[in-house]
This record gives sequence, structure tokens and C-alpha cells, in this order.
Amino acid sequence: MNTNRTRRKTTIDGAARILACAVLPAVLWLAPAVPASAQSRSAEQVMREVDAQRGPETARSRMTMRIYNRLDADSHDREIRLLSYSRGVSDSLIEFVSPRSIAGLRVLDLDGAIRVFFPSTGRVRNIGGAGRRGSVGGVGGDFSYEDMGGSGFMNDYHQFRMQEETASRWVIAAVPRDADSQYSRLVFHVNRENFVPVRIDYFENGTQVKRLEASRVQKIEGRNVATHLVMFNMQEDSRTEIRMHDVEWDVPLSADLFHPNRFHR
Repeated sequence: MNTNRTRRKTTIDGAARILACAVLPAVLWLAPAVPASAQSRSAEQVMREVDAQRGPETARSRMTMRIYNRLDADSHDREIRLLSYSRGVSDSLIEFVSPRSIAGLRVLDLDGAIRVFFPSTGRVRNIGGAGRRGSVGGVGGDFSYEDMGGSGFMNDYHQFRMQEETASRWVIAAVPRDADSQYSRLVFHVNRENFVPVRIDYFENGTQVKRLEASRVQKIEGRNVATHLVMFNMQEDSRTEIRMHDVEWDVPLSADLFHPNRFHR
């Protein structure tokens, strides 16, 4: 590696790639390794640790999203390719690359304020309230704007409660702060060795409606990266997979990428 370069690039080989990376703050988690012997903590202390260790200052990645119209389907019905950029924990931009019908679609999330640029009309739409329940970009799939966005777990959730503590993970329940949230409760399964949430259960009025599983965690330059995400949607009997092909972090990114009036230009 050329030590004179400030940019560090890591290529992750895999069958496919999907959304997330410190790039999609609420879904892809990057965290430096911590001792497996981490002592017992309160639920709030664990989630603060998760937030504190998520992501570099800037990040960029290529991803692939595959949509399956049944939970048990063997083959996907649609594949979408994306580019993802992030700045810290709260700001992210997703650009749709293919298929051609949605190429150029961009979704900007600035600390929870979501804007979508539609290339077909040349217009920007603000997404708020109940609109956050829709699929990202309106292209289908089981990740909603709320699932993909966020400004950190401590900012987005409260009433943390330790449900279970085992030798390998903490199981922590929390309630969304946003009154317009589609969920009444979430349950995080946090790996004790690296503070990566390897599973999140989503509930609506006591009924589980979704389950997110994060796997294929790889340690890359001191950070543990979940390179495979799967969202299971029990209500719709469908699932969506996201795989990450490569990620670059601590890279110079144009301020225009995160400017509300210039992100689509």
C-alpha cells in the first residue's frame, strides 16, 4: 500500500454486494475490535459504545441490492446497483446506478431530514412523517427510509432495556423517539466481541414485522464490517439482501454531495 496516499481502499470479494457500510448509518456498522472479555454493561452503555465506534469521518462504497418476492425464494426478482457515501454517523447519500430505469435517483439523508431526487422529473421531494415508511427511492424492497436513515441509535431510540445477556451477545430492547415511527419497539442483538448489532427485530404493536440479520463480518484495517445484510419482511412475505463489494474510508468527499440544493447536480 502507498503510505503517501491519504486514501485507503479495501476490496471485498464476494458473490454480490449490498447497502450499508458506515455509509448507511442505521444498517451497516463499522466498529473497531474490542476485547471479548468486555465486562457487563447497562443497556444504555452498550448502545453508546455501538454509536461511538460506528464509522470513519467519511466513507464510500459500491453495493448491490437483491429483492426476493418471497421469504423462501431461491432466486431474486430484481437487482439494483448503488453507490453510497457517508459523512460521520448522521449524513449519507445513496445514488442508484442500475437498472437504467432508475439510474440517477439519489437519496440524501441529513441528520434524519430526507430528500429524494427523481431524474425522470428533475425534482426533489422531501420525505417526512408517514412517508418514511415507504421503500427507499420507491423502488421496492424491504428497507424503508426509516430503516436506512438515522442519526445514531442513541439519538433515534430511548428506553433501552437489557432483555438478555449471554456469553456472546447483549439483547437490548428500545423504543423509537419519533412519534411517526412505523415501529413500536426494536430489539438489538449486539455481539460482545466487536459491538456489531448482528440482528435487529422490528415490532409493531407487539407483533414482529421485520428481522434484519448482519453477517460475514470482516476485519478491515482495524474495523469490523458486516458485508452482508438481509431484511426479512414477515408482513409482505419477502426479503431483501444487501452486499458490499468494496469500501473506501477517510476519503475526500465533495461538500456538494451533502448539500440540500446541490446533491443531485
